[in-house]
Amino acid sequence: MFRFYKKYPISLDYLDILYRNTVSKLPVSNRIKYCESLIHRTKDDISNANCAVQKRKLKKLLKAAKIEIFKLNQNN
Repeated sequence: MFRFYKKYPISLDYLDILYRNTVSKLPVSNRIKYCESLIHRTKDDISNANCAVQKRKLKKLLKAAKIEIFKLNQNN
């Protein structure tokens, strides 16, 4: 039989080294602002990307940033 595994989203800590090493140590409000900025930049990059593989990677980053904002807002 086929096994269908649920794909769990990759965390922003794993995808973004700057976030993991620097931004994650800042206050929550600054982390939210960073994620919002990252979302806007990533949307622009997706619209300008020609390569399907690059778009897929950027969409993962976009989803991870949205999830991170959701988590940060829940903790407040």
